[in-house]
Amino acid sequence: MKRIIIDCDPGIDDALALWLAAGNALLDIVAVTTVAGNRPADITSANARKLMDLAGCGAVPVYAGAQRPLGHASARCNLVHGPDGLGGVNVGAARPHQDGHAASRLVELLGEAEEGSLTLVATGPLTNLALAESLSPGILARAAQVVVMGGALRCPGNITPAAEFNFYADPIAASMVLQSGAELVLFPLDVTGAAVMDGQWIASFGAMDSLCGRAAGAMLAAYAAFDPLLHDACPVAWLIEPGMFTGASCLVEVDWRQGPTEGHCIASFDSAAANVLAFDKVNLGPLLALVRDSIGRLP
Repeated sequence: MKRIIIDCDPGIDDALALWLAAGNALLDIVAVTTVAGNRPADITSANARKLMDLAGCGAVPVYAGAQRPLGHASARCNLVHGPDGLGGVNVGAARPHQDGHAASRLVELLGEAEEGSLTLVATGPLTNLALAESLSPGILARAAQVVVMGGALRCPGNITPAAEFNFYADPIAASMVLQSGAELVLFPLDVTGAAVMDGQWIASFGAMDSLCGRAAGAMLAAYAAFDPLLHDACPVAWLIEPGMFTGASCLVEVDWRQGPTEGHCIASFDSAAANVLAFDKVNLGPLLALVRDSIGRLP
């Protein structure tokens, strides 16, 4: 069993990542931290609490974090997931807000745990991780791995021609995390762009005899028309079944300067100074089966 912390910005694809982790016995969710991204910080925090409670994980603490990126006065959000971030699907009421800022709690959790005993999974902008590293330099390197969904290495971006959304939302934070010295595993658009959901698979959730299954089907029906890809489920799935992904080590740097290339990744696959293991291929059938089966185990 791997002990994990999930830093996220729910978001429908984040919801699938949370429920994939919650529904699999190989993963133990120690905490969830949230950041502004798909929606503003108050919405992503409330969504994470609702999603964890519906999955029967009410004992897992959820800590709200950064409300804006490091280099901008306000959050960079989108409406792909609807105004509420969950496609208008009612997943219940949010439990009370948890005390403690996400970045501070990341420092405490990683610092208190035995080195290498926690894995950090980040499926949103990397602001909380960068703040934690600023508060306690070297703290991210205490994680067994920092597994990130973000960036676009050999393909166009999805928010600008140059950049993927998570890295564009806070390019300074992305750059800081990539330079942190942590053991980094990256799931860029190169691989998540191949994690395609088909209509039959989405419809199969509606036939589940569970609240989470039916909610997943309803959320995906709203989301798939805009972006039918399992972005955020990929890093969680890799922790469970690593053999379904293929990639290579490389050096990745992020352009954090404001302008048309903000958030762009520069990747070198022949560098001796590689800082990430980056994936570009996925065995789609096993991925879809894993996500569906894991969510099917939830209430």
